Parts: sequence; C-alpha cells; structure tokens
Amino acid sequence: MNFPWAIPFAASLFLGIAGCGYIGPIYPPALDIPMRITDLRVAEYGDGLRAVFTVPAMTTEGLPLKTLDRVEVRVGLIPNPFNMDQWAAAAKPYPVPATAPGPVDFSVPVRDWAGKEVGIAVRAQGPKGKWSDWSAFRNLQVAQPLGAPSDLKMENDRDGVKLTWKASAAHFRIYRLTPSPPGATTPPQPDQIGESDHPEYLDSSIEFGTRYTYYVQAVAGELLQSATTESQPITPEDVFPPLSPAGLAAEQGINSIDLSWERNTEPRFQGYNVYRSSGGSAPEKIASLIPAPTYSDHQIESGKTYRYTVTAVGVNGRESPPSAPFEITAQ
Repeated sequence: MNFPWAIPFAASLFLGIAGCGYIGPIYPPALDIPMRITDLRVAEYGDGLRAVFTVPAMTTEGLPLKTLDRVEVRVGLIPNPFNMDQWAAAAKPYPVPATAPGPVDFSVPVRDWAGKEVGIAVRAQGPKGKWSDWSAFRNLQVAQPLGAPSDLKMENDRDGVKLTWKASAAHFRIYRLTPSPPGATTPPQPDQIGESDHPEYLDSSIEFGTRYTYYVQAVAGELLQSATTESQPITPEDVFPPLSPAGLAAEQGINSIDLSWERNTEPRFQGYNVYRSSGGSAPEKIASLIPAPTYSDHQIESGKTYRYTVTAVGVNGRESPPSAPFEITAQ
C-alpha cells in the first residue's frame, strides 16, 4: 500500500538532520565536585578554634566552580586506632557561611572542646550536592582560652611610642596599623612589628606626625593565641629636646680658648649653641647651631676667667639643658 505522505515526511526528516552541524561527542553532565581543600590551618584563638583555609575555584573535572551549596568544618574526638570514616561519623559539623570559592576564616567555640584532643577537617559541597574529599586532617590539644592583654596604654616617648599593658601570659606579639598611602584601593592591615617577654614594648620605628593604632596579643606557641587588644589611635609628636652635651672640656690655644665635647648621635639633631659668662655675668650665646662638637673662642682677655656651657638643638627647634660648665682662665 502506498502512502503519499511518506516520501515528503522522510525527505523533511532527512533535511532536518542534514541542517544540524556535527558538534562532537556527547559528554555526560558535569558533576561539579569541588576540589579537595589542601591548606587547612587551625589554632586556638581567643575563645574559638580558628580554621583558616581556601576553597579551590576548580572542580575535580577541571572546570570553574562558581558557587557552593555548603561548606562545613567538623570537629571530633580522635578514635584509636584512627579511622577517618569513624571520626567523620562521630564528629560535630559546623556549617560555614560560604557560598563561593575563596579564603575562609571560621571559628568554633572552645567551650565545646576545652581540655580535649580533637581532630579537625573541612569539606565543600558543590551546587549539585556532591561533596569534596575531606581536607588534610589536623589534630589539636584544646586548652583553656588564653586571656587577652588589658589596659593597653601608649606614651609619646623621645625614642618612639612606649606601650604598656596588663596580662598573665609570658609572651606577646605586637602589631601596628598605619594608614594607607594616598590613592590606595584596599584598606590597610596591621603588621607585626615585634615580640616581647614582658608587658611593655618600645616602638622606635615610628615617624613623628603619623597616626598609628596598636594591637597586642598573648601567645603560648603557634597553636594557642589570645584575642588581640586594640589601642586608641595615637599620633606621636616630636616635642623632645636632644640630650645635653657631655664631656665639655677647654684648653688654652694660640690667642683662643678651644672647646670640645662628645658628639651627639641622635637622628633628629641639628646643631650646638655655645654660651659664655665671666665675672658672675649671665651666660651669653657666642655661637649658634654649629654642626661640629668643637669651638674656638678668640674674643678673650688674658687673665680673665671664663665659664662655658654647650646645648644641643633638635630639628624641631627644641634646645637641650646646658652641659656641665667648664671654667678656664685665659693666658
């Protein structure tokens, strides 16, 4: 039996297929399984167990991973003998508020685990519900939280900014926040500037007139750290005169009295002033801002006794107290 519509239908089907270009082999849908997290670091920080890690931006299939369904940190007691599946089944999950790949900084309350040795691992779930493998396993002996330093005070000092605080710990780290330079596009971050075994620290690397904020943290090894104590901002000012010159001496020269003293090595030193008096008169300045620690006084009279003092002057114009005086009778 002939069907008159059969040939046109077959022809149209052929034409429809012929109109589609060849696009290569057909692959199954991507699973979007996140790559395993490899950089997990853990430490006790303040009253939390701090987990810092990075969720990779690629899947196990080498494709970009744009979103996450879930990320979780698990903490649990370590079975003996150790078995990862047994640990994971008994460990407590803590959901992490992360919805995209990138760095994560997350804390678990210490109170849940104080005094216990625990294991910590993390994993991520892709947008199709597939979990990554567990990260590297970290174990930690959880101690009672280390108290943060308190009563942090700052003092404008001639040698910098002097910090003092109260704490029962034996070792401290000191951080300093400096404002970003003009035109910076990212907010500044505190930099560690030193450590101390005592509740005090002198920051001698400051620039007068610059605003600083300080942070102090108690530490007992790398895995036990207190929260940081933040200072109020301070702008140290150069209001200090140089130290008084020391070692002033004088000797008779040819028609002169020659003075010398110890050189000032302070970084903000500018010069010396020389003063002279005789017969009980008030000191008179006879030289201003000379750079070298020597001076020859040619305005003298034979048989007359002179009393000399020297001061140092800083770049801020502040003058030191006078040196110890030196008396000499001109010949």
